[in-house]
Amino acid sequence: MRDAPASSAFLARSKAENQSSGNCGAPPRLSFAELRDEFKTQTNFTVGTTVRYSCRSGYQKVPGESPTLTCENESVWSEPKEFCRGKSCGHPGDLVNGKVHITDLLFGSSITFSCDEGFRLVGQKTSQCVIDGTGVTWSHELPLCEKIPCLPPPEIDNGKYLGDPNSHYTYGSTVTYSCNTVPRGTDSFSLIGEASIHCTSDEEQNGVWSGEPPECKVVKCSNVEVKNGRKQSGFGPSYTYKDAITFGCDADYFLVGSNVIICQANGSWTPAIPTCEEIPPSVCGTPPFSNGKIFPSKPRYVTGDRITLTCEANYVLSDGAKSMTVHCKENNVWDPPVQTCQLIPSVCSAPAFPNGKILPSKPQYVTGDGITLTCEENYVLLHGEKSMTVHCEGNNVWDPPVQTCLHVCPDLVIPHGTVKSGAKLLYVVGDHVTIECSTFHAMHGEPNIQCTDEFQWKPAIPECKLRKYKCNILKNGPKNIFHIV
Repeated sequence: MRDAPASSAFLARSKAENQSSGNCGAPPRLSFAELRDEFKTQTNFTVGTTVRYSCRSGYQKVPGESPTLTCENESVWSEPKEFCRGKSCGHPGDLVNGKVHITDLLFGSSITFSCDEGFRLVGQKTSQCVIDGTGVTWSHELPLCEKIPCLPPPEIDNGKYLGDPNSHYTYGSTVTYSCNTVPRGTDSFSLIGEASIHCTSDEEQNGVWSGEPPECKVVKCSNVEVKNGRKQSGFGPSYTYKDAITFGCDADYFLVGSNVIICQANGSWTPAIPTCEEIPPSVCGTPPFSNGKIFPSKPRYVTGDRITLTCEANYVLSDGAKSMTVHCKENNVWDPPVQTCQLIPSVCSAPAFPNGKILPSKPQYVTGDGITLTCEENYVLLHGEKSMTVHCEGNNVWDPPVQTCLHVCPDLVIPHGTVKSGAKLLYVVGDHVTIECSTFHAMHGEPNIQCTDEFQWKPAIPECKLRKYKCNILKNGPKNIFHIV
């Protein structure tokens, strides 16, 4: 028979088997208690017989509950109550730089451990509440969360990184490379690639650098000229990595290709070097349009063709619009005249605000605009407020800085009790506290509780109830003086 509380099916079967005799059969086996020795060998019990149970190892008696079952008139055992409950292993403690995930603290339960970002677990990932002599304890001690280390960053030819080569590098450490200086009159080195790399981690929680280090090498691009055209910037005559040249065409010629080319790490120019072609009366060249896109994009257009010019993000046209449409007139004339895209110096994009709402809601704001950020239900800001107001300072800067909505456990309101340790304004997952009751009050429940992944307190918040005392009047003593017993 299964070690579980007697089910209705068991009771029905017991009834059917014993109705003929008017007695009860063997009492049910329970997961939390076992039949006392004096009843174990019996298989037939008369109506009215009461049998007693003892709590199994790992369990303790529930106050006020009788550990008994009775053979009732219909030849069935009374419905068993849970008169034994698992013993508590107690709170395992805080995991520095990590979290303890708790669903229960009683015998048979399991807890798991995890480390904060940038740390890795050293030790067991789980622990179980197991029997230890006459009590219970956790099967494993708390693990450690160590900061993920990285090997020293790689060296590069003709360059170096800032910092002591003997330094200890851990998750989040950043190094920045630079190229060696050279004597005057010697070709200088160019830094090819990202100047900085940082220590991060792979899927196995091993420390790795975020990318390959840059290179330091001499880069030379040729001095180019465009027939029937001229350089408007980047006059040279020598060019190295990332140098740029801007071209324009002479009168009566139009540009075919990009008006800006850039020197690449391999010594070539990108995009391709443009050309200047003579303008037929019915043709327009692609108009210069930096920091924007042209649609449709072609090297030449004929009279009547229309194109739409749209500025990139954070840029607007001279008149404040994001885009404009122009059409080709004869002799390389666009109507209306093509405007330029100008950087917007004083705008803010809508801030990221998960688990909350922004009012008024717009994709973009200008300097001085104010918005109100309000957290959703069961979420609050860092200091317990539900909402805050911030203002755009320009260049995507909000004042004060936008906070994050935190999912928190219910506030601890305990009549006749206080938080002895671990008290905070807000409680997030992993926080645990110890409760104590005031004088003349007794605790009903566990004193150590934790905010769990479900954003509930486990075990439940205890209650502090007034103790009951028996008082005797002192004989031959002053009036209104009592002896508490």
